[in-house]
Amino acid sequence: MRVAIAVTSSANEIYDGPLGHAPFFAIYEKQPDGWRRIELRDNPYKALEGGGKGRLLARLLADCDLWLAAGRGRHEHERPGEHHGSGRRVVAEKLREVDPASSVAAVLAALEV
Repeated sequence: MRVAIAVTSSANEIYDGPLGHAPFFAIYEKQPDGWRRIELRDNPYKALEGGGKGRLLARLLADCDLWLAAGRGRHEHERPGEHHGSGRRVVAEKLREVDPASSVAAVLAALEV
């Protein structure tokens, strides 16, 4: 299993805003002996507003089974596959909200339960 966690530049702190505005994604992979960070991926779309951001993030994080972030963004009320007025898809089936006050280690430990 591979997860992407929205993090700050320190890579140890959960970014406290919506997934799409996170500066980086810490990519972790489940190993037999626990979680191992395999990459700190820059979010080139962090400043992008509007059209297509969800689609771009889906491509950026396509290799990850689960996305962990403090928030979903403006369209958190929509379910996977729904559309809003501009026609953008909401990518929510992989997204799970986490407490921004938690550490990355605590978030990963909670996945083991």
